[in-house]
Amino acid sequence: MKIEPTRTFSGEEVKAIRLSANLTQLTFAAVLGVSKKTVEAWECGRNTPGGPACRLLSMIEKEPEFLGKYDFVKNE
Repeated sequence: MKIEPTRTFSGEEVKAIRLSANLTQLTFAAVLGVSKKTVEAWECGRNTPGGPACRLLSMIEKEPEFLGKYDFVKNE
């Protein structure tokens, strides 16, 4: 078994992933289990996501509808 290493994401990439999933910073933060301030810091390049957040970002990047598929985000 080979597990791909997590990749790093730039602020622009984080924002692009969030926008591709059609989420606000607040909702995106809730989905990832971080604060809105954390998402803001990632997007402006003050900080970078790590570990589990990078894995989730990779999954959302590959399949933006992933969140709705597993009921993480529900349109009400």
